[in-house]
Amino acid sequence: MINEDKECLLGIDIGTQSIRAALLNLSGDILALKSVSQDMNTPKPGYAVQDPQFWWESTVKNIRGILGETNIKPSKIAAVGVCAHMHGPVPITSAGELLSREVQLYCDKRGEEIVKRFSKKHDVKKLLKISGNPPTPNWFGFKIKWLQENQPELYNRADKFLVPKDFINFRLTGEAVIDPSEASGSYLMNANDCQWSAELIELLELDIVKLPKIFDSAEIIGRVNKETATLTGMIEGTPVVAGGGDMLCSLLTSALTKKGRVADITGTGSIICFYSEEPHYDERLMNLRHVIPGWIPFGIIDHSGGALRWFRDEFCENEIIEAEKKNIDVHEILNKLAAEEEPGNNGLLFFPYLMGERTLGSSYSRGVFLGFNPAHNKGSAIRAIMEGVAFEHKRTLEIMEKGGYQITAVYHCGGGSKSKLWSQIKANIYQKPVYTIQTAEGGIVGAAILAGAGAGIFSDSAAGAEQITKIKEKFEPNEKLNERYQYLFERYKEAHDLLQDTFDKLALIP
Repeated sequence: MINEDKECLLGIDIGTQSIRAALLNLSGDILALKSVSQDMNTPKPGYAVQDPQFWWESTVKNIRGILGETNIKPSKIAAVGVCAHMHGPVPITSAGELLSREVQLYCDKRGEEIVKRFSKKHDVKKLLKISGNPPTPNWFGFKIKWLQENQPELYNRADKFLVPKDFINFRLTGEAVIDPSEASGSYLMNANDCQWSAELIELLELDIVKLPKIFDSAEIIGRVNKETATLTGMIEGTPVVAGGGDMLCSLLTSALTKKGRVADITGTGSIICFYSEEPHYDERLMNLRHVIPGWIPFGIIDHSGGALRWFRDEFCENEIIEAEKKNIDVHEILNKLAAEEEPGNNGLLFFPYLMGERTLGSSYSRGVFLGFNPAHNKGSAIRAIMEGVAFEHKRTLEIMEKGGYQITAVYHCGGGSKSKLWSQIKANIYQKPVYTIQTAEGGIVGAAILAGAGAGIFSDSAAGAEQITKIKEKFEPNEKLNERYQYLFERYKEAHDLLQDTFDKLALIP
């Protein structure tokens, strides 16, 4: 059903590398988009932080920008949806004061020792049935625990801890809430009823009053307040829905709403995800509640596209200069260099662990090139990064398939999906058809779908996704490469296991 009084939706996405906002029509087409770049600060090994105030100031700038360049009246915005990178604990006081300008990001692993201590003290296999997840320093709850132990004054002053998208929601509406997609990534929510677990919170010795109320992702949590309306040019009273984690919003845009479908989201980090009606209780995987009814079992790399960006920035100065002269994206040049190398790179492997691992290895894991010889070159390294990310995700695909999950197709989205070469590499390594999605703004579109469902534009979020999602291109696997890639995949797994002890010892360097 369509609300004829409204013409568009506003989607906001707080990403690791950029902060974006867009106006979309009711068919999901982007009418205007504004973006502000940002960096991730890594002051120490295992640390990754950003400034929430910068997120908000950039969001205000973006909204004013898109409203200024369109003829659409702000009164025509049906609702607002927000998504963001996940798990970061943003502390605010009861008066709404931001208590820290350096908030831990999803890939921050400074709480590793807390997790080790917790895992030794408690039966984490038993707790898996409550939390739906193994303990990991990435989770929101363990990050709050780190603050409690290391910054007790901040912890005590905080009235609520909000994740990044809910900090933006708080600034928009004055309401401190969270949705199940984010709450499920806290190690504090009961996976059976999607409410805070008194048992888990007690085990972590945290205060439940510091956690926000849980709202459904498409549920209206409040309305744009007067202060925000003045700052942004929006209309006071515009509905705002709870929204969801960027990963889950991107999955919604990728039509990950049915069994058999898999989504591979490649951004700074990347995720290989499956749709399931309930969590997949396997210590090697993680589970997040979807922004629609259902769950997403997944494996994750915290620095995949980020690894390629690191290589580009540190080793591709000539290619960056060439791209600037030709007024093209430097990745066009990097893709060409990688495409000139043979599949499998003559045995050169890359392990994409610049920010460690979560469940299939150690938080102390680090990036490794293995197998260089004098015949290798810059293109070999770029291709190795692409293949290494695919090999890492194939480990998760293998776990799910051995568990009986039938995979019919992989939907590739995020910034990495702009590379046709990378999509083809993944099709060849996964030996599955890979589809790319028409829009590159999966998070924003997913957040807008939630907003549309909350405002009554769509009957529900899944229906909105099926209506809006458009396939861009299909990549068929090359069966002739299966034997070669399967052989390299087995070597990849062998080397991974052999490196773990060395990774742990390197973390203790005096």
